[in-house]
Amino acid sequence: MIDFDMTTTTIDILRHAECEGGSIFRGSTDVALSGHGWSRLRRVTQPLPGWDAIVTSPMRRCREFAAELAEARDVPLTVDARFREMYFGDWEGVPIADVWARQPEAARAWYVDPEQHTPPNAESLSSIRSRVADGWAELVAAHKGAHILLVAHGGVIRNLVAHVLDLPPVATNRFGMPYGCRARICITHDGESALPRLMGYNLDQA
Repeated sequence: MIDFDMTTTTIDILRHAECEGGSIFRGSTDVALSGHGWSRLRRVTQPLPGWDAIVTSPMRRCREFAAELAEARDVPLTVDARFREMYFGDWEGVPIADVWARQPEAARAWYVDPEQHTPPNAESLSSIRSRVADGWAELVAAHKGAHILLVAHGGVIRNLVAHVLDLPPVATNRFGMPYGCRARICITHDGESALPRLMGYNLDQA
């Protein structure tokens, strides 16, 4: 008999907001939030109820706000490098519009099928998915029954949601996550496995 204990873990996943440097392939380029980005994140999180803990990417655009929020809410903060953004290789720090203008075939191929068409010298989709999935499994196991906030990046969130929903790799770039928006995933524990369900996506979208 399955031990269906009805314990539920709730994980809110917040994308960082606008950053210094404009619209670039930011990836592993470690820049800070802009003033507008700080304002947006404070605004969208202020009315939300408390979390039991906060987990964050080590990148400044996530970590610095997560640290401020954890201190304000008096909850523990964990930095987990598995939730960092992908490394874009030769596209790192380059304006997105420039890449599409100068390398349209490569940019389009990456958008359509990111598993088979990695940007030049960039981290592969399989690598991203593997580390995100590992981080997710450990996060869920470590916080069973809790309400957690994960502060991360657009690419990480897309890969995480695709992993949870068992979507094919080609779907990864087909849905967006605007700055400062959230997803929510609830996990029901049945004694043998963790059963996830996507409860919301692009929450707080203006």
